[in-house]
Amino acid sequence: MDALIRLLKKLLKPLLPRPVLRLLYRWAAYRYIRRIPPPEDGARPAVVALNHFFDQDLRAMVLARVRYGIVIVDAPRLFRGAHMFFDEDVRLLRTPYDSTDPRRIAQYRDECRLLFKRLYRRFEFRVLMTSSDVFYWVREFIGVAREFGVTCVVLDKEGTISPYAYDAIAERIRALAPFVSDHIYVWSESQREFWKKIGVAEHQITVVGQPRSDLFFTEHRHDVDAYFPTVQPLVSVFSFDDAAYLPREAVDRGISWKGLKRQTLDVVELLAEAYPDHNFLVKAHPQQRDLGELRARYSRDNLAVVGGAAIANELIQRSDLIIGFQTTALIEAMMLDRPVIYTAWDEYYREYLTDALLPLHRARGIVLAHSPADFETICRRFLSGDLSDFEFSDAEVRERRIFVNRYLHEPDGHVCERIWTELARFIG
Repeated sequence: MDALIRLLKKLLKPLLPRPVLRLLYRWAAYRYIRRIPPPEDGARPAVVALNHFFDQDLRAMVLARVRYGIVIVDAPRLFRGAHMFFDEDVRLLRTPYDSTDPRRIAQYRDECRLLFKRLYRRFEFRVLMTSSDVFYWVREFIGVAREFGVTCVVLDKEGTISPYAYDAIAERIRALAPFVSDHIYVWSESQREFWKKIGVAEHQITVVGQPRSDLFFTEHRHDVDAYFPTVQPLVSVFSFDDAAYLPREAVDRGISWKGLKRQTLDVVELLAEAYPDHNFLVKAHPQQRDLGELRARYSRDNLAVVGGAAIANELIQRSDLIIGFQTTALIEAMMLDRPVIYTAWDEYYREYLTDALLPLHRARGIVLAHSPADFETICRRFLSGDLSDFEFSDAEVRERRIFVNRYLHEPDGHVCERIWTELARFIG
């Protein structure tokens, strides 16, 4: 029935006049606002957080709250109709946000004002929090929040900044969607410099660390067990979209990670068959577009493909072995001293990008796989009980900790407490 409803929506949407569509999206947003749960402890909400795929950071914030309430809003649901007001190039951050027809922006701001009033009437919050303000759907909403005297802050969820991003991405954000919030909380000193490069004033940036790292100290979940018929030792693979982390010019040339990803998962499938006494979980990125295809190809009793953003911390905590490419999860795994394999054999990566992406190939205390065959050999040794590949010297362990702190800035279990202390000056 749900599939039929989705099909009918897809067929009918192009036939409906724009004003009718606008009303339908508004009605759906109003309906959603009525159903948003209040804070669990009943505290008066001081913060509304727009959740755009940073579930773990917000869960950590909820667990650490002291006397303030926090309301979590599903941003994709609330702003589902925003695409009507913007061209594709603006939505995909190819052209400046301000290149949009001013009449369209004014219309969308009116729509945001209606949604904000409903939300504010329910919760009367003092702070609006989002994971980023570069998104086309949030920028007018932030402007409306200011009309109501609400402070707008960014709790940045992308703290691992590659050398390429330091220049190219910073310049792109500065030119196409410059910072419009009141304050931003970041993971590290290098991230502070990144946002200063974009044009954010130093007094608007506070280094606090990675919020979700608190969960490693406070939370031990067992949600992953539901994906398998038997609880067994766990191997986790952090997957990615085909164009993830690639410079735009590489994407324009048709370069992708599809081959690297397929080779990695093909080996994992062989390992799952050879080692039925282990469970293997492929964790797709929340915005990865081939999730359905991967599930269809790789699922078996002891091999699962899972999407979403909620279980990454649990995987890092509970996995016996962690496999990945360019992902923060590997740095988090290094923080917890987990065995890590970095799949760094792609020819284009080795030839052109080793100095453009996160320098995990230089990290100590992890294992680099230089080919699919090398990757399989290392995994088979580990799964057979030979841990010699993961025995590191004291000097390598020290260097690993230095590497982690460069990106996560003192992961001590109290990051969210620091954020709440900072927010108190805006809440009053």
